[in-house]
Amino acid sequence: MTKYIVRIHKFLLNRSYILIITILIFTAITLVLTLLPVQHALPSDVLSHDKLGHMFLFGGWTFLIGYYRYISKPESTNLIVILLLGIFFGGCIEGLQGIMPFHRDPSIYDLGADALGGLVATLALYKIIDILPE
Repeated sequence: MTKYIVRIHKFLLNRSYILIITILIFTAITLVLTLLPVQHALPSDVLSHDKLGHMFLFGGWTFLIGYYRYISKPESTNLIVILLLGIFFGGCIEGLQGIMPFHRDPSIYDLGADALGGLVATLALYKIIDILPE
């Protein structure tokens, strides 16, 4: 597994634009799924796994932001700041849900799932950064 992570890392080192594009797409998907009315667009069995979806969306976003920061400036990558940024993004989304006219309700439980996803992503980044070559 380690050799695949190192291969992907070496590939992305000189192609950080791939990460930027991925972050933009991931952010757009996150905004659409969390801010627009999707109750009628998604099957009810998908909506029943809402908290898991929050974990994956915000964990994935946090991971991508953190990994891009590591590739850009490895010496100044602070994983606590990356985690807080992911939680802040989740908090902003929950706040926006409260003021948008699309009948989306902000939820402290969603924010908790966002934060848990960010924590898991940050821990994964920590482990991955630890095995990458200097």
